[in-house]
Amino acid sequence: MKKPLTLSPFGRHLGVEVLEAEDGFARIRLPYRPEFTNPAGKLHGGAIATAADTCMAVAIGSVLGELGGPGRHSTVKLEIRYKASVTNGEIIAEAKVVRRKPRVFLGEAVIKNGNGEVVAIAKATFMVRDNASQGE
Repeated sequence: MKKPLTLSPFGRHLGVEVLEAEDGFARIRLPYRPEFTNPAGKLHGGAIATAADTCMAVAIGSVLGELGGPGRHSTVKLEIRYKASVTNGEIIAEAKVVRRKPRVFLGEAVIKNGNGEVVAIAKATFMVRDNASQGE
């Protein structure tokens, strides 16, 4: 299992841990912390969306290699469907690259709570900047 490229400063600030990143697949962990909750004490939807987006970006980075590190590809569209709330524990996101064009990647992510229950499903489109590796 290869270790991923450097996470964004935002991902590091949130305490995201990359568990796996290789060949267009990634798995990350986001801890549950009280400061990540909404007024009802549930993990904020933005935190879940961040985990999905970050995981897909790491999966893409695993394809692009070192030249595909942070800042070389950007999310241009993110769609997320929430299935359940999270009130404690961690969340685990798994993502994969599902389609690749020369400058565009499509990714999908599934986010689960610590018990393995699906809490969200996401899809995103990422644009690759000119200075990123395009090797096909």
